[in-house]
Amino acid sequence: MRDERIDALRGFALFGILLVNIQSFLYGATNPIGYIAPDAGMLDRMTLFATAAFVNVKFMPLFAMLFGASFSLLYAKLKTMTSEPRKIYRRRMLFLFVFGMLHGVFFYFGDITQMYAIAGLVLLLYVDRDVTGIGRAARNWWIGAAVFTAVPFALIESALILPPRYVADVKRNIEVFSYGSYFEQLPVRVGEFGDLIVGNFLGLPLTVALMLTGMLAQRAGWLQQRDARAWRTASTLGLLIGLPASLLYGYWMLSDIEAYGLAATSQGATVPMMLSIALSFLYASVFLRKAPPGLVALLAPAGRMPLTNYLLQSIAMGALLSGWGLALGPRLSYWQTAFVAMLIVMGQILLSRLWLGPMKMRQGPLEALWRAWTYRGLPTQQSSRTAS
Repeated sequence: MRDERIDALRGFALFGILLVNIQSFLYGATNPIGYIAPDAGMLDRMTLFATAAFVNVKFMPLFAMLFGASFSLLYAKLKTMTSEPRKIYRRRMLFLFVFGMLHGVFFYFGDITQMYAIAGLVLLLYVDRDVTGIGRAARNWWIGAAVFTAVPFALIESALILPPRYVADVKRNIEVFSYGSYFEQLPVRVGEFGDLIVGNFLGLPLTVALMLTGMLAQRAGWLQQRDARAWRTASTLGLLIGLPASLLYGYWMLSDIEAYGLAATSQGATVPMMLSIALSFLYASVFLRKAPPGLVALLAPAGRMPLTNYLLQSIAMGALLSGWGLALGPRLSYWQTAFVAMLIVMGQILLSRLWLGPMKMRQGPLEALWRAWTYRGLPTQQSSRTAS
């Protein structure tokens, strides 16, 4: 039986991801939170600060941890369905990888699902371990992620601003994505996606660490125990480490963007940005323990069809902001762009509820296709009862 709180948290994470993605949609991958105009008003500045401090790198970790928890549940069910659960799971990750590559090339260069597919395969190395073993693996990957981040940061001087050629690339992206046709944008998007794949590789240890943390939460029973000590630890980490680091990161990014404009980069703020991820632990703890039933019921349908909604977000961003659509992007201020993201969110909540409610569909269209690919050849009566 599905846990609506998990589905709702997944929907919550998906919508937080959109608030960041929409700000970078016209700029490329050089700055994940976008930019503000030199004459931007206080509302734009407040929105950018809030996006950096409380949204950026806070919701992707939630999604990764939920991925790990879902992996643990799925693999346990696969073992009851087939003698080759690893083969079936690898087939499932192949679908996700191909989707991610197509999504990144044809719709949005910021796709993350192809890296999730690779990180998901790493989880197979630990699937037969007990809770203690998974906890040890999670700890080691967290240490590895810290080292993988710290060593380049210490050895390679972080750029305070982007060099002129990168600023020229940002200007080119703005021009092409704001006014160009779909086919004019395609080669630029492919180039940006290629750069992002390299960045995703650097972020792989952190993603695996987060997924293992979610896997541990499911195996240890924390997701079912709202009073588990782990939630108090998560809240403490979020408050004592994540919140101060998030505020520092938000202030840092706002100051740099105000000072350097399109030359601003997040590289110098790597340390507070990484530490701010701890705030996502507080989000998970508060949501899973305290979210009111009405909010859970509102968000759960969207969280049951995340792949479909992820793709629809990219299509909506293109149709509304891009040159091949309504080309609203260059005419919107920072806060107005964030407002458009909220409108997209509200539309997706409504469509998801209609799709799974009055229309009586069991899952989203992409999820159905993913399920059919994953379970092909397995007994129909078993696969139909298995959560996707």
